Amino acid sequence: MGYTRYDAEVNGAKAVEGSSFYHRYSLMYATGGELYNGRVGRYDLSLGYEWGSFDTKIKSPANVVIPPGSDSRSASAGHLLYRGEVIVDPQELPLRLRAYSYDMNRIALYQDLTLRGGSNIIDSRLVSDLRDGTRITSGATLLFGVKSGLTNGYNAIFRHIPLVMLDYRDDIVRDLKSLSPIDTRMRRLAFVSLNKRDNWFHYRTTDFIDNINPNQSFKETQVQLGTIDQALTRRWIDLTNWLKISADGQFTKHDSATPVDSFEAYDLNVFAIATRRDWDARTFSRFSRLVDRTGITLERMIPVYGRGVIGADIEWKGSLYANEKRIRELGGNVVNNSDYSGALRADMLRRAPFTLGVSAKAETSTNYGSKLLSLEGGVETASTARFSRDYSVAGSYTIKYFDSLDNNSGGGGYLNQNLTGRVAYTASPTFRLDVTEDLSSASGSNPKDFNNNTITINSGFYGGNSGISGSGTSFQRRNNDIDEYVRSVTTVNSSWSPTSRTSISFSVSEDILMQSQGGTDYLTTFRNSIDYNVSTFLARLRNSYNIRMIDGQSLNYMESIGTVEYRPNRHLEGLLTYTYSVGDIDANAKSEFIDLRQRLGYSIYASSGISRKLMELYEEFTYNRTKNFGILNSDVNTTRRFTLGARYYPLRSLFLGGDARFSLIDPSGVTEQYYTGVVGLNFRKFQANLEYSYGRRNGDDNRIEKRIAANVKKLF
Repeated sequence: MGYTRYDAEVNGAKAVEGSSFYHRYSLMYATGGELYNGRVGRYDLSLGYEWGSFDTKIKSPANVVIPPGSDSRSASAGHLLYRGEVIVDPQELPLRLRAYSYDMNRIALYQDLTLRGGSNIIDSRLVSDLRDGTRITSGATLLFGVKSGLTNGYNAIFRHIPLVMLDYRDDIVRDLKSLSPIDTRMRRLAFVSLNKRDNWFHYRTTDFIDNINPNQSFKETQVQLGTIDQALTRRWIDLTNWLKISADGQFTKHDSATPVDSFEAYDLNVFAIATRRDWDARTFSRFSRLVDRTGITLERMIPVYGRGVIGADIEWKGSLYANEKRIRELGGNVVNNSDYSGALRADMLRRAPFTLGVSAKAETSTNYGSKLLSLEGGVETASTARFSRDYSVAGSYTIKYFDSLDNNSGGGGYLNQNLTGRVAYTASPTFRLDVTEDLSSASGSNPKDFNNNTITINSGFYGGNSGISGSGTSFQRRNNDIDEYVRSVTTVNSSWSPTSRTSISFSVSEDILMQSQGGTDYLTTFRNSIDYNVSTFLARLRNSYNIRMIDGQSLNYMESIGTVEYRPNRHLEGLLTYTYSVGDIDANAKSEFIDLRQRLGYSIYASSGISRKLMELYEEFTYNRTKNFGILNSDVNTTRRFTLGARYYPLRSLFLGGDARFSLIDPSGVTEQYYTGVVGLNFRKFQANLEYSYGRRNGDDNRIEKRIAANVKKLF
């Protein structure tokens, strides 16, 4: 049971006045037990009733905007709560039956915070909706046939009975009093039979009815035959001691109330795994036929994967992939799309001072008449401990060729080359230094809008802003659709661990991009990180600084993120976090962002008797500032908040608390004050609290808000 009252005034005039009274009652009886001492089965039964109601009234004398409709809303609802489940599982019979029916849907009260109107200081917590209704789930599962444990002589005959499963489920969802009414029913029936060995037959049907939105209703029938058991788990058949297969076929017919959503589908899956001492291979082939509103689609997908060893020093792995899709559109037009690829990689000389890796890939794809041929080859090497324990050297060279055979563009070739080198030096167990050079180039005409499965175009470039906002987006300018270019990325990394609890790293990279149709683009990045972590103290710092030179203009971006946590004992805890970033959005605009949070908490525990918390004191300060400035205009938004709070526990089940928050919001010089006090009881079967909140804003709309809320919960 609860009551909430909320008031708001704007410039001395009543803006919003509202109250909510809500209550909920539930009664439940539950029992359960075994049937014939558990030899036959068991049962669980629960029966109860729940009823809830709310009455909310909203007044807006100052014509503050509120949700459409009446300014008052009330609703009440109740229904039976029940759960029944019976499991019949005789130990000496090949039978298991589970029957159930339940509706344990509890009433939920929702708060619509838009009821308060205007820019708020305090959440109104006025109840706007009650969701109840019925959500009945009923069904039964019958499993008849072979099961473990049938060992006595008189029931040995049951071993020859094939396994049969019958499963039925009925879901009814109905809630017509909610602001978002729902009235649906879904019935599902499944019949599964084991024909021979691991060959299973499935028949499934689904009937979904939506009485509010009939266009979403549908009926679906599925027939499946293959090595998929009653739990929809794939079974494998051992043809030999090194070869096993699994196959299944399925037919699906989906009849929707909206004809354009209806379809028929045929699916055939053929899986195989071969395992020998020196190699293994597997394939997961799929064949499908789909008839829908667009026409008829035939698709064949055959992937083959293999790996193995040759001698003691050579490992290899390869793959073959074929995907063919034939689409016959309703107008009679036929589209043939396909994708074929093959890849092979060998790793050799694993016990020599330098390893050697060789790879080759080929792929050809056709997409609505546009064709692309892709070839890739690569070689790489890396040093081992036989070369040096202090130095490590690695390098690779990759070449890719793309030939667009698009009938519209007349074709064209595109060549990607990538050369990388890396040298690392481990001076001591605590210090490491490495230098990496990544040199790439491209020539020809970029096919652009092709997405290959295995061979990608300009794979060293990244598009999008990667979640960075503000001036940080200026440094995410790389994308994979540029044409001819030469790019060099040089990176120097160093890491130092002076103690087991401390790690420091620093890196600098120079990214130079020269494009055929643009000037040279320079991007210099400095990064630094510091980590220190002991049982009572943690410090983490991340810094980065970027300089970009393009078209004779310089753009800069800096970001720093830090965290400090201090917990010397169970009484005291401190936290300090900050984020600071500043940089150029473009040549004429700049952005600056600061977010600072500091928190300090102190707890007092009882010094005698059972250890428990007596009091908790905390203080928190937050500072947030966003500044955008340029040649024409600038804007600065700043928010400062200071909070003091306390919780006092005079008794184990009684607490008193209060908070005070002061805010200063610029540029308007607005000040906010927020105060709240709460008293609560918390017993095992009884909880209650009373809370009062007051908020005031000066300098803008002179808004005053008040809220009083009381809640009681009792269990018997």
